[in-house]
Amino acid sequence: MKRLFCSFMLFLILPVGSVKASSVDIAVVKQSNQQWILSYQASEPVTKLAFVRNPDKTRTERWEPVSDGFHLIYKEGQEYLLRKDGAVFSEVSVRLTPTYTHLAKDYAPFSPFSDGGTLIYTGRLFACANTCDDNNNQWQFSLQVPDNEHILIDSQIAGEQASWTDSDNGMNVYVGSQTPLETQNVVAMVDPGLPENMKHALDTDIPELMLYFEQQLGKINGKKPVLFASYANVNGHSSQGGTLPNQIFMHWNVNNLHRKTKDSKFLNDTLWFFAHEVAHLYQFSGDVELVGNDNEAWLHEGHADWLAAKALLVLYPDTDLYVKSKVERAKTRCIEGLDKMTLSQASTQGRFDLYYTCGLVIHHAVDKALQKHDSGDSASVWRAFSQQAEQLGTGGIDVFLAVVQGNTSESFAKQIRLFVEKQQGNPEQAIEALMRAALQQ
Repeated sequence: MKRLFCSFMLFLILPVGSVKASSVDIAVVKQSNQQWILSYQASEPVTKLAFVRNPDKTRTERWEPVSDGFHLIYKEGQEYLLRKDGAVFSEVSVRLTPTYTHLAKDYAPFSPFSDGGTLIYTGRLFACANTCDDNNNQWQFSLQVPDNEHILIDSQIAGEQASWTDSDNGMNVYVGSQTPLETQNVVAMVDPGLPENMKHALDTDIPELMLYFEQQLGKINGKKPVLFASYANVNGHSSQGGTLPNQIFMHWNVNNLHRKTKDSKFLNDTLWFFAHEVAHLYQFSGDVELVGNDNEAWLHEGHADWLAAKALLVLYPDTDLYVKSKVERAKTRCIEGLDKMTLSQASTQGRFDLYYTCGLVIHHAVDKALQKHDSGDSASVWRAFSQQAEQLGTGGIDVFLAVVQGNTSESFAKQIRLFVEKQQGNPEQAIEALMRAALQQ
């Protein structure tokens, strides 16, 4: 393994689409007193700033305007930053709360490391003049940190300052004093406070899973991915994982990992966690957005869970009983959830978990149907889906079901659509009908 270093000052221009740049520039400063100051500079006066990502109203609780003349409000599912007197403005600064907070269907703004470092998610900070639309997709971003810390961005170390053009869903940027290690598979920033067996698992299991999914879904485009694994070591009970282009990240917001690692179920859950997130990394290695709407999240979340199940059975055969139990629990929770809503409605009903559980059930059925028709498996159909989406310039349920139909049957593809979109009078029978359809020629 080798340590990574580069120039003291870093300026990056990252790939972006041919879209109009935002008129709002973003600057973040971490002060020596550990305060984080976020500043926005609009190119012309605005009445308010809107935010691209609005999973809830936690900005109104965790962001504090530096000037008493400003406030944050939440209105009709959207947060805004504006003056209290309604006057126009072009500059505003807020103090951020640099701790982890769980956001439904979105990534946390901060993922602290146990040694004082932190991961900051830039997409959380994207703002637009007055309102956001599809034309707002580029932001000039700058970051400054104390002189005893550095910045890791796009797998490169900068000194105390970095500037770049950010876009799309944003990225995770590390701030702290730790130096990343480059392995054969990834550039890794692993929290030194993690239990030794978890650090060993990250060092051995992640490369195995990456090799497995590369064989299943193809190589990742672009640079070697960056792995972030952080452990806040604070009183908490949650964990989060996710992927962004060429980034995979995992965070444990608890203070009892050393005790938890003695529990075999926790270790198996962690393996599943790793496998699910690595699967995402390979699912989205192309340039087209395969899943556009929240109500289609069963496509990738369920697929990643089903791929995780298959990966564990292949790479860790002793997890057989664990995997079978987890698949059965997913089926049970799917049945319970669909008794109250359609799968398409789950994202608006606060039941995003159904996209994992019911999605796993669907992709399990797809695998059975593909095997019955001797036309591949859930990995090969995803590759075909990705290729078709690249050709069409769009993904989504219609493209996916067209690919499934082409490799199985029209009746099976229709059964999936009914399962997703129709209110199920008896969800258990609906799952049985889906599995029967999978086994018909």
